[in-house]
Amino acid sequence: MLLLLALILGRSRVTARASLHIAAAPAHVFSLVTPHDGKLMDWGRSRVTTRLHDADRQIYHMLYESLFTSGARHQSEAYFRVAHHEDNARLELEREGLEGRSPNNELLRITYHLTPEGDGTRLAIAHHWGPRLLIAQLLARSDLWGGIWRLKTLAETGKPSERMHHLIHAGVALVTGLLSLLAFALFWGPGMAIMLLAALLIHEFGHLLAYRLMGQGWGKLIFLPFLGAIAVPRLPFQSQGQAVFAALMGPGLSTLAAIAIALPTMLGHSLPLPLLILGFVMVGLNLFNLIPVEPLDGGIALRSILARLMGQRAKYGLITMGAVIALAGLLLKATIIIVFGVIAMVLNLKTRPIDRGIVPLSSLEIAIAAFSYMAMLTAYLTLFKMFLTATPQL
Repeated sequence: MLLLLALILGRSRVTARASLHIAAAPAHVFSLVTPHDGKLMDWGRSRVTTRLHDADRQIYHMLYESLFTSGARHQSEAYFRVAHHEDNARLELEREGLEGRSPNNELLRITYHLTPEGDGTRLAIAHHWGPRLLIAQLLARSDLWGGIWRLKTLAETGKPSERMHHLIHAGVALVTGLLSLLAFALFWGPGMAIMLLAALLIHEFGHLLAYRLMGQGWGKLIFLPFLGAIAVPRLPFQSQGQAVFAALMGPGLSTLAAIAIALPTMLGHSLPLPLLILGFVMVGLNLFNLIPVEPLDGGIALRSILARLMGQRAKYGLITMGAVIALAGLLLKATIIIVFGVIAMVLNLKTRPIDRGIVPLSSLEIAIAAFSYMAMLTAYLTLFKMFLTATPQL
């Protein structure tokens, strides 16, 4: 439980570091990382445009643009000041323009250190971040390694490659998945561990598929030993409709998988015990995930809906729901449900921005989301009873 609370609520500053040998002269590598007015870095589906904002203080405006397959673009911006410049050797960029804003999840400083090495250059990069969640700290490190490999291919070939970036994130998913498999096996044995991992993989693939259907890339998948898994989008959502769709696609795809497993039983045929257990695990996992409290998918969907209906007062609805769920957990003597109810209340004690700057849900989208949620909940309760009846060994 302490690990769960630390993962969800704990924040700390993080410094991500990466170092690679690049087969190019220091002067060439330095020119790629040094900002100047009018600089354009094209990374395929994303690009960074640099403009000189304040010549006296050497402050540069960075505009980040990412392209969706629909043709829409996501834009974000940041200001950086050149704090230290040593030709072909060292560059430090300090974040500017954060006055009055929280440093949480903000990149505060970037340092580049270049040293000649053999026939090329040793490039070391450090990203200094403000307080981030533990899961985001892992992403900061994997993203940096993907970025430095992209710089390496650009310096050596003139064209950046995303291949290593994708391989790094695939490696993170593989390694954390194997760690989760081992953790589950220690408690429930190898057979049940495989069932749990399979159920998690189907659920998270639903989220990844949702990101892809929105026009993004496939997103990033990380398994959390003893806890579950999380699929992270590559780009922020453009609308509350996308946020709710992505949240409900995890349990939504799992509903179809569970129905497919149960179909022979519905038709009067028997199923091997392992398949019945897989169906039971999948249904139980997703029923739990539909509990309407953050950070579960049901709570994420509820958060966007209440933000649309209640505005800044949405926090009171979320706190109330958290209290109801905690009370239900108390009556059921289910510690994990109590914990998630309390987490939902704690998350909303302070007013926080919810879905700021994106297109709000329409009345039709709210109705569709509510119908989809109730349909999935009904399907899972029916399937739960069916699998429980068909699997007396449970």
